[in-house]
Amino acid sequence: MPPSYSQPGVVQTDVEATPKTRYQPSQQAERISNPPHARRPLQRSFRTLAMVMICAAGMAMVSHAVTIRGTTMNPLAKDEATPQRLTLQQISNLDQTAFENSLPQLRQAMEAAKPNVLVAPETVLAIEVKLRQAAESTPEYWPTVLWFIPFASSSVAKNAPASGEQPRVLSDILSVGLMRGIREVGKTILLDAGDLGNGDFTNCRIIFTQNPVRLTHAHFKNCVFEIPATNPPNAFIKKVSRLLLSSNLSSVSIPTL
Repeated sequence: MPPSYSQPGVVQTDVEATPKTRYQPSQQAERISNPPHARRPLQRSFRTLAMVMICAAGMAMVSHAVTIRGTTMNPLAKDEATPQRLTLQQISNLDQTAFENSLPQLRQAMEAAKPNVLVAPETVLAIEVKLRQAAESTPEYWPTVLWFIPFASSSVAKNAPASGEQPRVLSDILSVGLMRGIREVGKTILLDAGDLGNGDFTNCRIIFTQNPVRLTHAHFKNCVFEIPATNPPNAFIKKVSRLLLSSNLSSVSIPTL
């Protein structure tokens, strides 16, 4: 064996004593193909997506619970949510100025109303009171009033004949020379012309035309009033409308017209 030479003060170590650390081929390949700095953004994306999905599911459950609770506490909530009723209720709660500005919307709601859609009596009364206070010069006043009277009277006259039935014509009734007045129940009456005194009508459908009719001591109980929706209405229709609007539509007494 050849002699070993060493310098003074230098400690020699065996280079074979401490083996070098080597990566296994599989670990090296994994680190090269998917290094840690590349995995972190992907992991963050998955966490964010999971949190969003959890939050969305929670909000959906809360919303569903509130809906169920609201329907349980208020059984009429579904019925009151009809667009037509909401519109009438909202307009009836407006102040007078806003109400008068909303007459076109009110008329459209009444025009679109269906016979089976019931409106709360307090809503009808609130609209009636505001129409009385509105000036006749307000835009859309007369078209709205001419729609409101049939609409409101239909809501209180549940037993009146349906629209479209063959009417009894006032001029034909008067042609028989009846002097003591007439009493009708559950009939459709067309007031086309003539002079009627002491008329008593219950659960009837009363149809006015633009032809003036003279009424004296006429009484109407739970009747529907149909008025031609002409714009502008003539003087007779205006007079009839003012009288009906100022009355309790469920019971109308006309001393003279």
